[in-house]
Amino acid sequence: MHGAQLTDAASTPPDPMRIEMNKLLLIIGLLSLAACGTNKPITSYSEPPVVPIVVDPRAQQMSRNEVIHAVGDCESNGLRAVPIISKRMISGMLSDIVIDVQCMPRLRWFSN
Repeated sequence: MHGAQLTDAASTPPDPMRIEMNKLLLIIGLLSLAACGTNKPITSYSEPPVVPIVVDPRAQQMSRNEVIHAVGDCESNGLRAVPIISKRMISGMLSDIVIDVQCMPRLRWFSN
């Protein structure tokens, strides 16, 4: 009886959906291996690229009090405050300064 079950299972035709899935997996596997085998050399930089610093003298820094009031205005209207940051060279060091505060809609997952 046990041998009869083995012969019945071997004589049934394979499922066409399973054959198509096996072909698809084989093609995806071969393509992924082919994509990894490239002859293009990897470029590495010995030093970082030089990027000039553009300084706009017309951009004035907001005072701490102005930033606090702008954030308060945004929050009182049900919006979120987004500070616009610029860089300023102070005593030879780059510092972030707030030059503007924009009110943007609240994101769904941050709303109260």
